[in-house]
Amino acid sequence: MTLLKNVIKSIILKVLKLIESHCNYYVARGNQFVPFVNPITGVRVAQPCALNAKETWAYGMDKVLHGVVQLISLEVYQQTIKGAVAELGVFRGFTASVLNQFFPDRKLYLFDTFKGFDQRDLNVEEQLGYNTINYEKFNDTNIELVMKKMAHKNNVVIKKGWFPDSVVGVEDETFCFVLIDADLYQPIYEGLHWFYPRLAKGGFILVDDYHWSDYAGAKKAVQDFSNECGISYVPIPNATGSVVFAKSKI
Repeated sequence: MTLLKNVIKSIILKVLKLIESHCNYYVARGNQFVPFVNPITGVRVAQPCALNAKETWAYGMDKVLHGVVQLISLEVYQQTIKGAVAELGVFRGFTASVLNQFFPDRKLYLFDTFKGFDQRDLNVEEQLGYNTINYEKFNDTNIELVMKKMAHKNNVVIKKGWFPDSVVGVEDETFCFVLIDADLYQPIYEGLHWFYPRLAKGGFILVDDYHWSDYAGAKKAVQDFSNECGISYVPIPNATGSVVFAKSKI
């Protein structure tokens, strides 16, 4: 019986690997890069950006998230949804480089302090009764480190500073896709209220860490925004349980 179970398990794993090998939207397999599919031309292209080999693991850690991002990019191009792309909460630029690749002709705004969490946001977490231990691990970043990962550097606009103070000069922009990965209540809540009115019709906002217990403020921020504005969201089963808002075309 044990032998039969092992054989069945082996067959299932082989089938899953075969399916994965034919999917266009996986960024990494076995800690190795695979070619991206250019959403404009539909042609596979190699990842051209410089990357520290020690960081490759990060691209294979959340394939579901990267798959969702690429499928959203295909919707944006196929439905001709206009606007720029943005990420709020960049850290070392892993996801930003994926956005830069999947939206090769769109301006990419990167909002971050590039030096870790702002104390004002941590104070809000503590007031809400959430744990902020070990949050200093996000201090290990800088703009140069992030930019080295970008394939289309000319499209990238760095917006350094505390959000929403850092939005100066971007108030009139329209966005087709925004990824919010700010972890804490205040920047996520502020980000949703700031970006949603500037989202193009048919555009998307993805908020990471909704179901991640280490960042309880993320779920509260999403729920507060949703309840206040009457806007629904869809959960996705990626590593941290993200959610997606889609703006009506009407």
